Amino acid sequence: MTDPVGHPSPVKGEVAVFHSESYRARSAVGLWPCVELLPEPGRPAPEGVAPREAADGSVGYPVPLERLEAWYAVTWTFRWRGELFECTAATPTTLSGNYLGSDERFAKEHLKRKIIGYRGVFPRDEVTELEQHRKDLLQPRHALVRRLAEADHFRPKAYAVHRGRTYPAAAEADASGLIALTTGDDRPEGLIADPEDPSGERFLATPEQLDAWYRTHWTFRWKGGPFNAVGTVEGRIKGVYTGGSWGFADSFQLEPETGPDGVHTQYTVQAGLMNVTDLEQHRTDLLADK
Repeated sequence: MTDPVGHPSPVKGEVAVFHSESYRARSAVGLWPCVELLPEPGRPAPEGVAPREAADGSVGYPVPLERLEAWYAVTWTFRWRGELFECTAATPTTLSGNYLGSDERFAKEHLKRKIIGYRGVFPRDEVTELEQHRKDLLQPRHALVRRLAEADHFRPKAYAVHRGRTYPAAAEADASGLIALTTGDDRPEGLIADPEDPSGERFLATPEQLDAWYRTHWTFRWKGGPFNAVGTVEGRIKGVYTGGSWGFADSFQLEPETGPDGVHTQYTVQAGLMNVTDLEQHRTDLLADK
């Protein structure tokens, strides 16, 4: 029978496989989307990976996603007297677990009350159907990284189209009415090089020389409230609250930040993409007023 004692994640947690070795793991805060390997005391450090101290003083070994063979979340379940439990602790002689069933009479008779639900500690010889469950974390993270890249991390952006080609552009014209285009190695015919750009990758255009000039931005809803997306942080979408309810901002503990004008306060949230709704891209025509 499989047994949680002695596994890299004995009861509940994350496991990453690197160079065919399994380690306890966690997301690397501040190095997203890396994963940190957490060798147990006395175990050799992962070969070729530099250690990194976290804010809480713990030490992990950050590894990029593409170097991992697997990364998954582990839970264990078992049955006691035919009822299902999620394992919360394991010793050589007992298993502890939270009750997953719905028999209130059984729970009151045999288990201890939690704030929500019931729990118990059981001799191993009374436990049956002890089973490990794995939830893949690696492929969903790869998919999220691709999604963020495709959406340019949900940051507001401006673009200009010159002779059928689209370039990143300034969102506002300069004092002379010219619009800066970042062209890379391309040298657009008819445009002048920006004299203030030492890289030589930026050119200036008049509105009349452009086929289009527009700004894109994203909006979404979180907990029913409206937000303008301003980018991503550690794989979570960051938004500025655009509703008018102080109660909403206070109830959901939105983060106060000084706005772009340096005077007014705006309220922001960092939310997982799975928790937002109505995520939508918008396009504003900047040539309309020219």
